[in-house]
Amino acid sequence: MNTKTIITAMLLLFNLTGFAQTKEETIAWIKENLEEYGGTGGIVSYSFIDVIVTPCSITFIEKNDDNDKPLYKYNFNPSEAKKWTVEEEAFVGLYISADKRIIKQTNLLDDTNEKTSNIPIKGGDSGIHKRLIKALIHLATFCEQKN
Repeated sequence: MNTKTIITAMLLLFNLTGFAQTKEETIAWIKENLEEYGGTGGIVSYSFIDVIVTPCSITFIEKNDDNDKPLYKYNFNPSEAKKWTVEEEAFVGLYISADKRIIKQTNLLDDTNEKTSNIPIKGGDSGIHKRLIKALIHLATFCEQKN
């Protein structure tokens, strides 16, 4: 192989790997966007607080924006989903939805638990739902737990 080919191959490889977000960048981006867009809008508005993101766990609390009352705590491992999609529910809005019920949802008012596959995400920034899905898939690659 000549030197020109080797240098070109190295530059291409460097450029391709240079665009991927690091683990820390991915965690920070997901946290920021769940805090900004998480929840629902409309007559009664909800948002996410106390967002904690690691490669194998995401937790947050959904609160009522009118009275700041915490309602639900969510906890899930993003690597447990094989596929994420954008779903729509009448009168509620858009969700990012896992292919199975991996998200533990605890009702903070009566301490009951259930499993769900949906995370409500407000509209806003163009394409935020699909970008969150890509980020969750990327974050899952950093989780070292085997499912």
